[in-house]
Amino acid sequence: MKGRLLSILIASSLLSINSYAAEKINSNEESSVDKSPPSELPIEDSIDPAPAIELAEAAEPIVADPAKPVVAEPAKPVVAEPTPVIRKKVIAQEKKQTETTPAAKEQPNVQALAQLEQLIAEDKFTLAYQMALSMHPEWEGEERFDFNFALAAAQTGHYNQAIFPFERLLEAHPNNPRFRLELARCHFFLNNLNAAEHEFNLVAASNPPAEVQGHINRFLTRIAEQKQQVSRFWSAGVGLALGYDSNINAAADLDAIQATFYLNDSPALTGLLTLEDEQKSQGSAYYKLQGFGQYQQPLSKRTSLDFSASISQKDNTLDDSYDLTNLSLNGGFRMLRSNHNMRFGGIYRQYWLAGEGLQNQILGNVRWQWYFAPQWKVTSEIELGQQDNDQNDALDFTQWQVKASLNRKSEGLSQNVQLGYGSDSAIESSNSFQGRNYLSIGYQMQLEIAAAQQMYALINYRNNSYADAFADDHIFFAGETREDQLTQITAGWLYSFMPNTSAKVQLSHSQNQSNLELYDYQRTLIEAGLTISFK
Repeated sequence: MKGRLLSILIASSLLSINSYAAEKINSNEESSVDKSPPSELPIEDSIDPAPAIELAEAAEPIVADPAKPVVAEPAKPVVAEPTPVIRKKVIAQEKKQTETTPAAKEQPNVQALAQLEQLIAEDKFTLAYQMALSMHPEWEGEERFDFNFALAAAQTGHYNQAIFPFERLLEAHPNNPRFRLELARCHFFLNNLNAAEHEFNLVAASNPPAEVQGHINRFLTRIAEQKQQVSRFWSAGVGLALGYDSNINAAADLDAIQATFYLNDSPALTGLLTLEDEQKSQGSAYYKLQGFGQYQQPLSKRTSLDFSASISQKDNTLDDSYDLTNLSLNGGFRMLRSNHNMRFGGIYRQYWLAGEGLQNQILGNVRWQWYFAPQWKVTSEIELGQQDNDQNDALDFTQWQVKASLNRKSEGLSQNVQLGYGSDSAIESSNSFQGRNYLSIGYQMQLEIAAAQQMYALINYRNNSYADAFADDHIFFAGETREDQLTQITAGWLYSFMPNTSAKVQLSHSQNQSNLELYDYQRTLIEAGLTISFK
């Protein structure tokens, strides 16, 4: 009996271990150790700048757009120094103008601004940038100058110098899409991909003209591709959480169960069997410690090796018999091709119950991801492996599972829908009643509610259909076949109050409904904790 209940406990625990998972939904996106790994980080890639995006109508047209579309120069523009003749001519002209009557003293500056706008209208961005530099000390902060200076800087590859003027213009005119698009382009070419994505999405949400939306979509596609490009990366962290678990042994809320004892395959005694206290549902406060780390080593621009590890210890204050420790190791080889991502990997998991070995899993998997449109991603995965239970041979399985998910990440909101189907086949045919096929469907979301705060939630439903009936002389379930429906709901709040430190509050509830009452249970966990990460 105890072995069977312990098996129920670990089966339930495997489904409900998610205390830190929500912190990785996005990811770097995207990642607990096994999710959206930080391997999808940008590297410096040679990309030709796209033309500046023009809007049909500026929301606040304080600056006249150039007469014809602005054309960006190559990705690594060579900024030519102005010739001595031009420079001397400008200086001489300014000197001559300053010697005019006092009433005309400010006129040369106005003429200089008009000349700067004319150079930009004629696509002479290098000369415009050099001229704007000489005007900058006197004209900085004037909106017409700021726009033209920033545009000239951006078109000559001086994106860092263009960022601040565009930001200043947006502070005064937050609804001007032209300013926001130019700022987004600067972030893109500086490889500030998250900032660029943020600005492009803000403009996209305002329903711009179709041509502008097309430009935005192309940038968002390139951002998604660059986020996948691999670079050397490592991170590590530790966590501490305190909580309360209403059902640490995942047991039914029963005091007694109907039992039948057999003699020579015939019922000999039938009656109610009273359950011991340790076999009943037990609630307890607990603390949990966790450590994790991951590392990625590029082999080329489009291939890499990655490795991750995590370990956690849940210690119940009421009863040490159900203290659970687990270790997970994950490694793989990744290939990137355009907007496709393929990974071949392996997973090893080990579990201990009350300090004694409980079970281990060895799995191989293949995962494919396709960024088929801006903000959209499809993932499919197949796993094949084996489970070895040290305390109950009936739970030794050959396992396989296939999963498919659709993910959409918009401004401040990430959503994921997942379908799964799998099978646990008993290695010994005499234990086939423990084998099962399962079908699952889940939804999860993460919403940014403030600069450093996020709300997250997930709901999952899983149907387990067992492969065979219990033996005809089973004490509780003679000749019956088990079927379960497990529902899990989790919601939480995450607050990153320091760059590497975050706090979390989480509530989760699980309910398993079975045609066999011994396997009915409910379980609620309330948890709060801190995580410190390093990278």
